[in-house]
Amino acid sequence: MEDNKNRSTRVKTTRRAHLPKMPFNTIAISLSGGGFRATCIHLGVLSYLSSVKLFNDSLLQRVRILSTVSAGTFVGLKYAACLKKGESFENCYKSILEFMTKTDLVEDALQHLSEDDNWNAVRHRSLINAFSSIYFKAFESETFGLLFKENPAIHLKEMSFNATEFNFALPFQFQKTERSRSNNGDDTTKYIGNKKIQIPVDVAKEIRMADIIAASSCFPFGFEPINFPDDFIYEEAVKLKDRGLLPHTVYDGEKIEYPIGLMDGGVDDNQGVDSILTAEQRMKNYPDNLKEFYSHDKKSVDLYILSDGTNPSMEGYTRSNKDKIPYVGRWSFKLLKYFGIAATLAGLTAIVYACYLENRTVIILLTIFGTLGILMAFVFLLLSRGIVGLSKRAGIPAFFSKRLFHVDKLKFATLNNLLINRRNSVTKMITKVFIKQMRWFSFERVYGDYGWKPRLIMNAVFELSSEEVEKRKIKYPDLSAELLNPGKEIMDVSNKALKMATTLWFTEDQLKGNKNMPNSIIATGQFTICFNLLEYFEKFLKNEKYKKDYEKYNPETKKTLEELYAHLMADWKKFKANPYWKIEEMHPKIGYTEV
Repeated sequence: MEDNKNRSTRVKTTRRAHLPKMPFNTIAISLSGGGFRATCIHLGVLSYLSSVKLFNDSLLQRVRILSTVSAGTFVGLKYAACLKKGESFENCYKSILEFMTKTDLVEDALQHLSEDDNWNAVRHRSLINAFSSIYFKAFESETFGLLFKENPAIHLKEMSFNATEFNFALPFQFQKTERSRSNNGDDTTKYIGNKKIQIPVDVAKEIRMADIIAASSCFPFGFEPINFPDDFIYEEAVKLKDRGLLPHTVYDGEKIEYPIGLMDGGVDDNQGVDSILTAEQRMKNYPDNLKEFYSHDKKSVDLYILSDGTNPSMEGYTRSNKDKIPYVGRWSFKLLKYFGIAATLAGLTAIVYACYLENRTVIILLTIFGTLGILMAFVFLLLSRGIVGLSKRAGIPAFFSKRLFHVDKLKFATLNNLLINRRNSVTKMITKVFIKQMRWFSFERVYGDYGWKPRLIMNAVFELSSEEVEKRKIKYPDLSAELLNPGKEIMDVSNKALKMATTLWFTEDQLKGNKNMPNSIIATGQFTICFNLLEYFEKFLKNEKYKKDYEKYNPETKKTLEELYAHLMADWKKFKANPYWKIEEMHPKIGYTEV
């Protein structure tokens, strides 16, 4: 009885999450996939973080862990490369924006694919390789080895650019980590790939960054897989060509078959959550000279920003019911048989009748008519075999094929509905339902962990759309009026950004004017992250529930946080008045001209 009472007490006890010891000091960020819409959202997020200061550094300079997927890799990898080349964020911003708006990626890639001179025994002809070649020529020509150079030191300590491999169905990470040891003493710098396929660092250094972008953004249906190492080899590469340097068995003795097919990281984890979590654990094992770069707290980072450029909405499944198909909708395979018999009789009759005539012109016409009739009869009779005939040719057992006789009696309109409904449901299952379920599993890894609760910001493209604003008023009524009412201007821009399809191009109409689609999406990233930082203050730092934790901060920390909040609120009011103000401030400074 006493045991039951104690158990009941334990169940009723609620745990309370605790604020970070130093909010915003150490930040992790993951950049999702989602086409150029996601790329623009992430560019907006990073550009705004670069403008907000905490002590002497911007919030962007406090990012220690970076994980990217697909379109997010365009931004993340380019930013890391620019840092290593000593370039400013403004230069990085301009380079990414010009590539998206002034390079016709699809046109250039298809032209490259069509020209025979571009392909040889080293570079295999494929669409994804054509895109990679354009990335190399027009976007980034450095190799992965750039990130392994000691100087200059950069604020990013853990970087992972994610793909999915087809040998073991696991994530494949092009990873750069500071030297540290795992719990079992292994050197974790070697984990380029995954636990089964570990690419040596010296080999990985030769990989072109353009090929990493291609592997990370090689989305299904649009591309075929890019193959490692075959599609990564180029003339100057030495170690990539040497298969002897690559691992050929995994730790349990299973053989690794090359080439390894790589595709979009979003197939497994579109937010790059797994890479953030493993990097956060690695940071706990940093040597003493790197301890300043992580938080000595419940988590190694004080804030994790999930920047998401995907649209979570999904249209429900609607059954096709096209009973009226012009001309042939009422036909069936059984009817085709009768058509074949009629065409045979008509053709033979015409040919026989022509034999008894003397007029040359009539004879020719009847012969042509009869021949066409016989040919049509052949086609009708062949098609009249229907699904039963096809199933027999395909080797389907007689148990099933003979029962398909009933299907052959259905009208073509009904058969059309059966096929369309199956195609639509399978496509939606693969591209929407399955992918969304995988993404929720990834989110659950952080949202289901109590220690992450006061350290999370979800920054999604849809958050300030008019529909989401109305939902927030019901779900979080305790938020301030400033946040609950972003204003029509912000909602209109957010709605516009949300309408952008998941593509790797902008149309001519989308590029017109200074409030064009790229600028609208970038602005959405800017004002949405500003909103979410303020919301984070109200939900956690200024929330009565966490008052005891907040009171433990020293006066200097409290003052800094209040200054940060005031800065964010001032920017938010400017966004409400003009959602494009940050764009209008930045573009003249970097010398970017609209298309």
